[in-house]
Amino acid sequence: MSTAVAVEIDQYAINVAKGLIMDTVRNADSGHTGGPLSSLDFTYILYKEFLKFDPDDPNWKDRDRFVLSAGHESALLYTMLTYIGWLEIDDLKQFRQLGSRTPGHPERHLTPGVEATTGPLGQGVGNAVGMAVAECILQQQFGEDVVNHYTYCLHGDGDIQEPVAQGAIAIAGHWGLNKLIHFYDANNAQISGKVTRSDSTDYRKLYEAHGWHVQEIDGHDHDAIRDAIRQAQMEIEKPSVIIGHTIMAQGCATMEDDHNTHGAPLPPDEIASTKEKLELDPALFFNLPEEVLTEFRSGFTYARSEVEAWKSALSSRLEDESFSKNWNLAFGDDFLQVPIPQYEAGTKVATRKVWGPFIEKLAELHPTITGGSADLEPSNVTTGFANLVGDFNKENRRGRNFAYGVREFPMGAVNNGIALHGGLEVFGATFFVFSDYERPAIRLRALQGLPVVSEYTHDSIFVGEDGPTHQPVEHLMACRTIPNLLVLRPADANEAIVACQLAFEQKNRPALVLLTRQGIPVFDRNIYPSPEELKKGGYIMQDCEGNPEVVIFATGSEVWVALEAASKLSVKWKVRVVNIPCWELFDEQPEDYRISVLGPDSALKVSLEAGITLGWEHYTGIGGLNIGIDSFGESAPGGEVARHFGLTAESVVNKIQKHINS
Repeated sequence: MSTAVAVEIDQYAINVAKGLIMDTVRNADSGHTGGPLSSLDFTYILYKEFLKFDPDDPNWKDRDRFVLSAGHESALLYTMLTYIGWLEIDDLKQFRQLGSRTPGHPERHLTPGVEATTGPLGQGVGNAVGMAVAECILQQQFGEDVVNHYTYCLHGDGDIQEPVAQGAIAIAGHWGLNKLIHFYDANNAQISGKVTRSDSTDYRKLYEAHGWHVQEIDGHDHDAIRDAIRQAQMEIEKPSVIIGHTIMAQGCATMEDDHNTHGAPLPPDEIASTKEKLELDPALFFNLPEEVLTEFRSGFTYARSEVEAWKSALSSRLEDESFSKNWNLAFGDDFLQVPIPQYEAGTKVATRKVWGPFIEKLAELHPTITGGSADLEPSNVTTGFANLVGDFNKENRRGRNFAYGVREFPMGAVNNGIALHGGLEVFGATFFVFSDYERPAIRLRALQGLPVVSEYTHDSIFVGEDGPTHQPVEHLMACRTIPNLLVLRPADANEAIVACQLAFEQKNRPALVLLTRQGIPVFDRNIYPSPEELKKGGYIMQDCEGNPEVVIFATGSEVWVALEAASKLSVKWKVRVVNIPCWELFDEQPEDYRISVLGPDSALKVSLEAGITLGWEHYTGIGGLNIGIDSFGESAPGGEVARHFGLTAESVVNKIQKHINS
């Protein structure tokens, strides 16, 4: 085929894709048209000529990753997936409809070929950084013959304005992730108008300042796109960004460079005129000629041969027992129990002290355990882990500790990317109050069912002297509102071990492990139930004879307060204490078990927790008593703060007696 003919066929295929994008969004009467048209030239060239994938298996492990951080450009991605054959024209016709494989923003669990659920801008940039980290570590562990691929990320002006993206870019440059390649579709258009209304940042300088290899090109020049991708692939020390200067709604008849095309379908007459301009039949809708597919898929034979060579190499490597064991740990369902000694009853142990020995032993058994702290290693008790596995950086690609610095949100987005890539298990650590900074990443993590673990220490007002700025009050209940998220608040050190183990055993949901700064008593499990009961989410910690008249529900460090209060109340009433370290697990238990734990409707239901009380009606009912903190905290030693807010046994007893008498 001559060069001229190849160019003509490519341009025709791109024009057909533009027609599909316009029809897809118009048919749904909802979506984004302008951005997909401005990003299409790069994306088509990338998918057709550079992206490594298995046409027969979108989940092939050594595929290149492509993250569409600008998730509103989903019609672009769905069109490319239709060209591959993973989606059908009927899927495009169901764009943004209930139950379809083409939702408004890409969702990884719904659509083959979607690597990450994106839409909230900026997070996809962090996801791509995490994927590049995972590829790098796994390549060091298993070798280039079975792990050797690039991570590409398409982002726009909106993505780069989000601080989470800039934080992730800084991390990627600091770590020298040379197999990470960004395409920045700089079309100077946002929903509200031109980007220049709100931003005058020189992003070339920003990227360069963070240690990236930067190229600027005409984002519609196919040869420039090809050359830029090749140069980015040849860069061996830095991550790369290709800043493509593009035109919003490029190719449209009259609406080129119009920011109003960003978040809306094109008018029917504009679509018809544009198709005529592109030499397409305006009377045809969702038209995908067979010759376009034939040309796009012309490289599939070579792609399949690459996959077969990879499978052969892997098969040969799996004959080695050590390699096979580690590969199955990384990509199979194997998980080893961590042998941690039990903590002695009667001692006082801050539950955060459990994390260090647990994660260190886990890292020794599992070479795929990775994670890091947001600049709080001593406080989060992750220093030992960091010393054991080493920091991941330019000089140490085998390091498994991530020194994230003060970047909670980027940490969350990068950790999500690591989990999305597969092969590594990952945790992040910070103070619980800073879960606010990470929350958008936690939400997308739960939405995607990613088994990322968060260790949050300093879990309550018992932080003490640091005061209300650092005392989480509303955070516990706020995290419980996120679907598909385990929120674990163990009541002592031995229960904390079980919580940590359980968190890492999850396959399809993330978990938060909330740990205390202050020492709390280790329960005598000869008297109280086994800490393994935590796996049920809630259990009777201490019961009475017959049906209880008062049932006290507590979590974490407040369980011992509930037990002390119960001993005083039991002189007059029959009292049961229920420990509910994980609402989500408890609510999943059989109904008869839950009823047996919660007690009869006739009993006064009381909640006790060092946080806001809103939400405890879930267990205490309309007439229950909820004891907690419905204000911000105070700056004082933890014990004084507890007395001030009435979280002592004496105060709890008085409140319950007053409630009963009234």
